[in-house]
Amino acid sequence: MDGFAVKRRLSILFGVLFVLGTLYLAINHNLTQKRVLILHSYDPEYSWTRDVNIGLQRALSAYPEWSVRWHYMDLKRRPWPDARQAAGTQARRVVDEWRPDVVIAIDDDAQALVGKHFVNHPHLKWVFAGVNGGVEDYGYVGARNVTGVFERKQLAAARDAILAGHPGARGRQTLRVLHLGDQSHSVKLDDVSISRFDWQPLQYAGSKLVATFPEWQAAVLAMTDQADVLFVSNYRKLSRSATDRSLVSPREVVAWTEINSPVPIIGGNGFYVEDGGMFALGPSGFEQGNQAVRLAVQILAQEASPDSLMQLSTREFVVFMRPTQMAVHNFHLPYLYEAFARAMNNYFD
Repeated sequence: MDGFAVKRRLSILFGVLFVLGTLYLAINHNLTQKRVLILHSYDPEYSWTRDVNIGLQRALSAYPEWSVRWHYMDLKRRPWPDARQAAGTQARRVVDEWRPDVVIAIDDDAQALVGKHFVNHPHLKWVFAGVNGGVEDYGYVGARNVTGVFERKQLAAARDAILAGHPGARGRQTLRVLHLGDQSHSVKLDDVSISRFDWQPLQYAGSKLVATFPEWQAAVLAMTDQADVLFVSNYRKLSRSATDRSLVSPREVVAWTEINSPVPIIGGNGFYVEDGGMFALGPSGFEQGNQAVRLAVQILAQEASPDSLMQLSTREFVVFMRPTQMAVHNFHLPYLYEAFARAMNNYFD
Protein backbone atom coordinates (compact mmCIF):
# COMPACT_ATOMS: atom_id res chain seq x y z
CA MET A 1 0.00 0.00 0.00
CA ASP A 2 1.50 3.33 -1.02
CA GLY A 3 1.81 6.32 1.29
CA PHE A 4 -1.09 8.18 -0.32
CA ALA A 5 -3.51 5.35 0.39
CA VAL A 6 -2.33 5.12 4.01
CA LYS A 7 -2.81 8.84 4.51
CA ARG A 8 -6.24 8.66 2.92
CA ARG A 9 -7.33 5.81 5.21
CA LEU A 10 -5.96 7.59 8.26
CA SER A 11 -7.81 10.73 7.23
CA ILE A 12 -11.04 8.77 6.90
CA LEU A 13 -10.40 7.06 10.26
CA PHE A 14 -9.77 10.34 12.04
CA GLY A 15 -12.87 11.80 10.40
CA VAL A 16 -14.99 8.89 11.61
CA LEU A 17 -13.51 9.18 15.10
CA PHE A 18 -14.20 12.92 15.13
CA VAL A 19 -17.84 12.39 14.14
CA LEU A 20 -18.27 9.61 16.70
CA GLY A 21 -16.68 11.78 19.39
CA THR A 22 -18.94 14.69 18.52
CA LEU A 23 -22.00 12.43 18.60
CA TYR A 24 -20.90 11.02 21.93
CA LEU A 25 -20.49 14.48 23.44
CA ALA A 26 -23.84 15.61 22.05
CA ILE A 27 -25.65 12.50 23.33
CA ASN A 28 -23.92 12.72 26.69
CA HIS A 29 -24.81 16.41 26.95
CA ASN A 30 -28.46 15.70 26.19
CA LEU A 31 -28.55 12.85 28.67
CA THR A 32 -26.93 14.86 31.48
CA GLN A 33 -28.43 18.28 30.69
CA LYS A 34 -30.88 19.43 33.34
CA ARG A 35 -34.43 19.78 32.07
CA VAL A 36 -36.85 22.32 33.51
CA LEU A 37 -40.48 22.52 32.44
CA ILE A 38 -42.29 25.80 33.10
CA LEU A 39 -45.98 24.90 33.38
CA HIS A 40 -48.39 27.86 33.36
CA SER A 41 -52.07 27.63 34.21
CA TYR A 42 -52.85 30.61 32.00
CA ASP A 43 -51.75 32.26 28.73
CA PRO A 44 -48.61 34.32 28.00
CA GLU A 45 -50.66 37.48 27.26
CA TYR A 46 -52.13 37.52 30.80
CA SER A 47 -50.28 40.29 32.68
CA TRP A 48 -49.72 38.13 35.77
CA THR A 49 -48.16 35.40 33.62
CA ARG A 50 -46.05 38.04 31.87
CA ASP A 51 -44.61 39.30 35.17
CA VAL A 52 -43.95 35.78 36.47
CA ASN A 53 -42.12 35.01 33.22
CA ILE A 54 -39.91 38.07 33.64
CA GLY A 55 -38.92 36.83 37.09
CA LEU A 56 -38.32 33.32 35.76
CA GLN A 57 -36.24 34.48 32.80
CA ARG A 58 -34.06 36.78 34.88
CA ALA A 59 -33.21 33.98 37.28
CA LEU A 60 -32.84 31.32 34.57
CA SER A 61 -30.41 33.47 32.58
CA ALA A 62 -27.68 32.40 35.01
CA TYR A 63 -28.13 28.78 33.89
CA PRO A 64 -27.90 28.75 30.08
CA GLU A 65 -26.81 25.11 30.17
CA TRP A 66 -30.28 24.03 31.33
CA SER A 67 -32.85 22.96 28.79
CA VAL A 68 -36.05 24.93 29.51
CA ARG A 69 -39.45 24.27 27.98
CA TRP A 70 -42.60 26.40 28.41
CA HIS A 71 -46.16 25.10 28.37
CA TYR A 72 -49.35 27.20 28.76
CA MET A 73 -52.70 25.66 29.74
CA ASP A 74 -54.64 28.86 28.85
CA LEU A 75 -57.38 28.34 31.43
CA LYS A 76 -58.34 31.97 32.05
CA ARG A 77 -59.64 32.14 28.50
CA ARG A 78 -60.96 28.54 28.50
CA PRO A 79 -62.45 27.93 31.96
CA TRP A 80 -65.10 25.39 30.97
CA PRO A 81 -64.96 21.83 32.39
CA ASP A 82 -64.27 20.11 29.05
CA ALA A 83 -61.45 22.55 28.25
CA ARG A 84 -59.95 22.12 31.72
CA GLN A 85 -59.97 18.34 31.38
CA ALA A 86 -58.31 18.51 27.95
CA ALA A 87 -55.68 21.00 29.15
CA GLY A 88 -54.83 18.81 32.13
CA THR A 89 -54.52 15.69 29.98
CA GLN A 90 -52.27 17.46 27.49
CA ALA A 91 -50.03 18.92 30.20
CA ARG A 92 -49.61 15.56 31.92
CA ARG A 93 -48.65 14.06 28.57
CA VAL A 94 -45.97 16.73 28.13
CA VAL A 95 -44.53 15.86 31.54
CA ASP A 96 -44.56 12.12 30.81
CA GLU A 97 -43.02 12.43 27.35
CA TRP A 98 -40.41 15.16 27.96
CA ARG A 99 -39.41 13.78 31.39
CA PRO A 100 -38.10 16.98 33.04
CA ASP A 101 -35.96 16.93 36.15
CA VAL A 102 -37.97 19.78 37.68
CA VAL A 103 -41.39 21.21 36.89
CA ILE A 104 -42.04 24.81 37.95
CA ALA A 105 -45.84 24.97 37.99
CA ILE A 106 -47.55 28.34 38.21
CA ASP A 107 -50.97 28.95 39.84
CA ASP A 108 -53.50 26.61 41.36
CA ASP A 109 -54.95 25.08 38.21
CA ALA A 110 -51.58 23.58 37.31
CA GLN A 111 -51.46 21.92 40.73
CA ALA A 112 -55.06 20.68 40.64
CA LEU A 113 -54.97 19.30 37.10
CA VAL A 114 -51.36 18.15 36.83
CA GLY A 115 -49.27 18.38 39.99
CA LYS A 116 -51.35 16.10 42.17
CA HIS A 117 -50.77 13.27 39.68
CA PHE A 118 -46.99 13.39 40.24
CA VAL A 119 -46.83 13.49 44.04
CA ASN A 120 -43.83 11.44 45.26
CA HIS A 121 -42.78 10.62 41.70
CA PRO A 122 -39.32 8.97 42.03
CA HIS A 123 -37.61 10.93 39.24
CA LEU A 124 -39.50 14.24 39.12
CA LYS A 125 -39.18 17.25 41.41
CA TRP A 126 -42.05 19.75 41.64
CA VAL A 127 -41.86 23.46 42.49
CA PHE A 128 -45.19 25.28 42.74
CA ALA A 129 -45.71 29.04 42.60
CA GLY A 130 -48.70 31.38 42.61
CA VAL A 131 -50.73 29.12 44.92
CA ASN A 132 -53.47 31.20 46.55
CA GLY A 133 -54.63 28.84 49.27
CA GLY A 134 -53.14 25.75 50.87
CA VAL A 135 -51.77 22.65 49.17
CA GLU A 136 -53.76 20.00 51.03
CA ASP A 137 -56.11 19.36 48.10
CA TYR A 138 -53.15 18.58 45.84
CA GLY A 139 -51.60 15.97 48.16
CA TYR A 140 -48.47 18.09 48.64
CA VAL A 141 -48.46 17.98 52.44
CA GLY A 142 -45.62 15.66 53.41
CA ALA A 143 -44.73 14.94 49.75
CA ARG A 144 -41.02 14.21 49.29
CA ASN A 145 -40.71 15.76 45.83
CA VAL A 146 -42.58 19.05 46.32
CA THR A 147 -41.76 22.56 47.52
CA GLY A 148 -42.82 25.99 46.35
CA VAL A 149 -43.93 29.60 46.75
CA PHE A 150 -47.33 30.77 47.97
CA GLU A 151 -49.07 33.85 46.56
CA ARG A 152 -50.87 36.04 49.05
CA LYS A 153 -52.85 39.24 48.48
CA GLN A 154 -51.25 42.21 50.21
CA LEU A 155 -54.20 42.92 52.48
CA ALA A 156 -52.36 44.92 55.14
CA ALA A 157 -51.00 47.24 52.44
CA ALA A 158 -54.49 47.55 50.92
CA ARG A 159 -55.98 48.41 54.31
CA ASP A 160 -53.32 51.06 54.90
CA ALA A 161 -53.90 52.58 51.44
CA ILE A 162 -57.64 52.82 52.09
CA LEU A 163 -57.02 54.58 55.39
CA ALA A 164 -54.54 56.93 53.74
CA GLY A 165 -56.55 57.79 50.62
CA HIS A 166 -60.30 57.35 51.18
CA PRO A 167 -62.13 60.66 51.78
CA GLY A 168 -64.24 58.97 54.45
CA ALA A 169 -61.15 58.12 56.46
CA ARG A 170 -60.27 61.81 56.61
CA GLY A 171 -63.66 62.34 58.21
CA ARG A 172 -62.85 59.58 60.73
CA GLN A 173 -65.89 57.49 59.82
CA THR A 174 -65.73 53.69 60.07
CA LEU A 175 -65.24 52.48 56.52
CA ARG A 176 -66.78 49.25 55.24
CA VAL A 177 -64.83 47.15 52.73
CA LEU A 178 -66.43 44.41 50.61
CA HIS A 179 -64.67 41.81 48.46
CA LEU A 180 -66.05 41.36 44.94
CA GLY A 181 -64.84 38.67 42.55
CA ASP A 182 -65.83 36.01 40.07
CA GLN A 183 -66.26 32.35 40.99
CA SER A 184 -62.93 31.10 39.70
CA HIS A 185 -60.93 28.63 41.75
CA SER A 186 -58.23 31.17 42.60
CA VAL A 187 -60.77 33.78 43.78
CA LYS A 188 -62.46 31.26 46.06
CA LEU A 189 -59.08 30.51 47.60
CA ASP A 190 -58.31 34.23 47.97
CA ASP A 191 -61.69 34.76 49.59
CA VAL A 192 -60.72 32.53 52.50
CA SER A 193 -57.70 34.65 53.43
CA ILE A 194 -59.56 37.92 52.72
CA SER A 195 -62.41 36.97 55.07
CA ARG A 196 -59.99 35.88 57.82
CA PHE A 197 -57.83 39.01 57.63
CA ASP A 198 -58.09 41.55 60.45
CA TRP A 199 -59.29 44.65 58.57
CA GLN A 200 -59.60 46.83 61.69
CA PRO A 201 -60.09 49.74 62.00
CA LEU A 202 -62.03 49.08 58.77
CA GLN A 203 -65.19 46.99 58.94
CA TYR A 204 -65.21 43.91 56.73
CA ALA A 205 -68.62 43.77 55.02
CA GLY A 206 -68.22 40.28 53.54
CA SER A 207 -67.80 39.11 49.95
CA LYS A 208 -69.80 38.58 46.79
CA LEU A 209 -68.55 36.03 44.28
CA VAL A 210 -70.62 36.10 41.10
CA ALA A 211 -70.72 34.05 37.91
CA THR A 212 -72.20 36.44 35.35
CA PHE A 213 -71.75 40.04 34.26
CA PRO A 214 -75.36 41.02 35.17
CA GLU A 215 -74.74 39.67 38.69
CA TRP A 216 -71.53 41.70 38.85
CA GLN A 217 -73.35 44.85 37.74
CA ALA A 218 -76.07 44.37 40.34
CA ALA A 219 -73.47 43.88 43.07
CA VAL A 220 -71.62 47.07 42.13
CA LEU A 221 -74.79 49.18 42.03
CA ALA A 222 -75.75 47.91 45.50
CA MET A 223 -72.56 49.23 47.08
CA THR A 224 -74.14 52.53 48.19
CA ASP A 225 -75.91 50.74 51.02
CA GLN A 226 -73.40 47.94 51.64
CA ALA A 227 -69.83 49.26 51.52
CA ASP A 228 -67.62 52.35 51.29
CA VAL A 229 -64.88 50.69 49.24
CA LEU A 230 -64.68 47.64 46.98
CA PHE A 231 -61.74 45.26 47.05
CA VAL A 232 -61.73 43.48 43.69
CA SER A 233 -59.77 40.25 43.21
CA ASN A 234 -60.52 38.87 39.73
CA TYR A 235 -63.21 39.17 37.07
CA ARG A 236 -61.88 37.27 34.07
CA LYS A 237 -64.38 34.44 34.33
CA LEU A 238 -67.62 36.39 34.13
CA SER A 239 -70.08 34.92 31.63
CA ARG A 240 -72.07 37.28 29.44
CA SER A 241 -75.29 35.96 30.99
CA ALA A 242 -76.78 32.87 32.60
CA THR A 243 -77.49 31.45 29.14
CA ASP A 244 -74.44 32.80 27.26
CA ARG A 245 -71.21 31.35 28.67
CA SER A 246 -68.93 33.50 26.51
CA LEU A 247 -66.59 35.55 28.70
CA VAL A 248 -66.90 39.30 29.02
CA SER A 249 -63.74 41.23 28.16
CA PRO A 250 -61.83 42.29 31.31
CA ARG A 251 -61.57 45.84 29.99
CA GLU A 252 -65.34 45.96 29.47
CA VAL A 253 -65.90 44.80 33.04
CA VAL A 254 -63.52 47.38 34.49
CA ALA A 255 -64.76 50.23 32.27
CA TRP A 256 -68.36 49.64 33.31
CA THR A 257 -67.37 49.23 36.97
CA GLU A 258 -65.34 52.43 37.13
CA ILE A 259 -68.15 54.45 35.52
CA ASN A 260 -70.93 53.03 37.67
CA SER A 261 -69.41 52.26 41.05
CA PRO A 262 -70.60 54.64 43.77
CA VAL A 263 -67.49 53.86 45.86
CA PRO A 264 -63.71 53.72 45.22
CA ILE A 265 -62.28 50.38 44.06
CA ILE A 266 -58.98 48.83 45.13
CA GLY A 267 -57.63 46.05 42.94
CA GLY A 268 -55.89 43.07 44.48
CA ASN A 269 -53.91 42.53 41.27
CA GLY A 270 -51.99 44.99 39.14
CA PHE A 271 -53.94 44.08 36.02
CA TYR A 272 -56.97 45.88 37.48
CA VAL A 273 -55.30 49.21 36.69
CA GLU A 274 -53.92 47.93 33.37
CA ASP A 275 -57.53 47.13 32.45
CA GLY A 276 -58.61 50.71 33.26
CA GLY A 277 -59.06 50.74 37.05
CA MET A 278 -57.94 53.45 39.46
CA PHE A 279 -55.61 51.77 41.97
CA ALA A 280 -54.19 48.36 42.83
CA LEU A 281 -51.71 46.71 45.13
CA GLY A 282 -50.72 43.39 43.60
CA PRO A 283 -48.41 40.58 44.63
CA SER A 284 -45.20 40.62 42.64
CA GLY A 285 -45.11 38.14 39.77
CA PHE A 286 -41.40 38.95 39.46
CA GLU A 287 -40.86 37.68 43.00
CA GLN A 288 -42.86 34.50 42.37
CA GLY A 289 -40.80 33.61 39.29
CA ASN A 290 -37.47 34.49 40.90
CA GLN A 291 -38.13 32.54 44.07
CA ALA A 292 -39.36 29.48 42.17
CA VAL A 293 -36.10 29.34 40.19
CA ARG A 294 -34.09 29.77 43.39
CA LEU A 295 -35.75 26.64 44.75
CA ALA A 296 -35.09 24.80 41.48
CA VAL A 297 -31.42 25.79 41.70
CA GLN A 298 -31.13 24.28 45.18
CA ILE A 299 -32.68 21.08 43.84
CA LEU A 300 -30.66 20.79 40.61
CA ALA A 301 -27.35 22.48 41.39
CA GLN A 302 -27.11 21.71 45.09
CA GLU A 303 -28.95 18.36 44.98
CA ALA A 304 -31.29 19.35 47.81
CA SER A 305 -34.39 17.26 48.40
CA PRO A 306 -37.53 19.37 47.86
CA ASP A 307 -39.03 18.35 51.19
CA SER A 308 -35.94 19.75 52.95
CA LEU A 309 -36.52 23.23 51.50
CA MET A 310 -38.73 25.72 53.29
CA GLN A 311 -41.88 26.65 51.38
CA LEU A 312 -41.92 30.41 50.79
CA SER A 313 -44.63 33.06 50.76
CA THR A 314 -45.17 36.44 49.10
CA ARG A 315 -43.27 39.33 50.70
CA GLU A 316 -43.24 41.94 47.93
CA PHE A 317 -46.04 43.92 46.30
CA VAL A 318 -46.32 46.35 43.39
CA VAL A 319 -48.27 49.65 43.23
CA PHE A 320 -50.42 50.53 40.20
CA MET A 321 -52.14 53.93 39.83
CA ARG A 322 -54.41 55.75 37.39
CA PRO A 323 -54.69 59.31 38.76
CA THR A 324 -57.63 60.42 36.59
CA GLN A 325 -59.82 57.67 38.04
CA MET A 326 -58.53 58.28 41.56
CA ALA A 327 -59.57 61.93 41.25
CA VAL A 328 -63.11 60.87 40.29
CA HIS A 329 -63.45 59.20 43.69
CA ASN A 330 -61.50 61.91 45.55
CA PHE A 331 -58.99 59.21 46.50
CA HIS A 332 -55.65 60.90 47.27
CA LEU A 333 -52.54 59.10 48.49
CA PRO A 334 -49.15 60.33 49.75
CA TYR A 335 -46.59 60.95 47.00
CA LEU A 336 -44.63 57.86 48.05
CA TYR A 337 -47.25 55.68 46.30
CA GLU A 338 -46.92 57.65 43.09
CA ALA A 339 -43.13 57.49 43.22
CA PHE A 340 -43.25 53.71 43.64
CA ALA A 341 -45.74 53.31 40.77
CA ARG A 342 -43.68 55.57 38.49
CA ALA A 343 -40.46 53.71 39.33
CA MET A 344 -42.07 50.44 38.22
CA ASN A 345 -43.67 52.01 35.13
CA ASN A 346 -47.11 51.35 36.61
CA TYR A 347 -48.34 54.97 36.67
CA PHE A 348 -50.98 55.45 33.97
CA ASP A 349 -51.41 59.16 33.16
